[in-house]
Amino acid sequence: MIDNIDFVVTWVDGSDKNWLSKKNKYYSSKISKMNSDKAYRDWKTFKYWFRGVATYAPWVHKIYLVTDNQIPDWLNIDNSQIEVIDHKDYLPHDALPVFNTNAITVNMHKIPNLSEKFVYFNDDMYLINPVRPKDFFLNDLPRDMAVFQPINPEEYGTAHFQVNNMAIINKYFSKKTILKQSKIFSWKYGIQNIRSCLFMNNNFNPGFFETHLPESFLKTTFNEVWDREKALLNKTMYSRFRSDTDTSEWLFRDWQLAQGKFKPRNNCKFGKLTSLSNNNDKIFNLMASDNLKVLCINDSFDLDNEDQIMQDFISEFEKKFPKKSKFEI
Repeated sequence: MIDNIDFVVTWVDGSDKNWLSKKNKYYSSKISKMNSDKAYRDWKTFKYWFRGVATYAPWVHKIYLVTDNQIPDWLNIDNSQIEVIDHKDYLPHDALPVFNTNAITVNMHKIPNLSEKFVYFNDDMYLINPVRPKDFFLNDLPRDMAVFQPINPEEYGTAHFQVNNMAIINKYFSKKTILKQSKIFSWKYGIQNIRSCLFMNNNFNPGFFETHLPESFLKTTFNEVWDREKALLNKTMYSRFRSDTDTSEWLFRDWQLAQGKFKPRNNCKFGKLTSLSNNNDKIFNLMASDNLKVLCINDSFDLDNEDQIMQDFISEFEKKFPKKSKFEI
């Protein structure tokens, strides 16, 4: 019998008029560009996320879809594996409405009935080949890759969160402690071990290599960090839009890595981060190949013909997943 492993996925339809009206009541030009329309854009491909799960991870226990009073019109909410979770179901009333993914994800452990072992997906992280429970958890521990890498100040607008997260990690874990109890070097990481070698002389923890893939978590990790850093995490929870003072769910991943409470996996062979462009042939070839299990297809700012790209995007997914899944009406 497979232990319960849940999937959590966050989704928003940034074109929904009711949602936009609510957002615009609070939005101002002073808010950081990390809250641009790109952060909320819906490419109409979310159904293929569910088709990927149905095809390649039929063993999943529950899927928790976290939304803000939005349900895709094609979703079969009568399917017993799906739980639609509204923000108000686990966030305090005075923190709502919220348009900050960080506020939503640092509180994931509060989702009612969520299993101790769960995997968090962005809605742009697609399963493209079969996955097994042991791809995400092994001997009740998350699968991951602990590789040192300095934080890139321009990385996807997330550098502030990563710096804030790592400040907390350095507060509780010395470099010596992490090297002693964690799994910084593993043959499973392959060539990625070179990254850690380059930063062995630092007296502090520079950051962990972030591959932008689904993240395996233990709820107890969230509880432990919240117990120690409630004030800082509350500040994120009450940040209506993304802010330079935010932490993120990567903090809990970093904590697990620092503790050594994970089983090594080569994330670079497990999945890949890509970004849409004006020529997406490489992405479409990866989608059709057997080389990876997960593909993160990130949005981009500079696209010449968004409508055509969306049509091409959907067309490729239709080739990959031509049939409706049990999660669709």
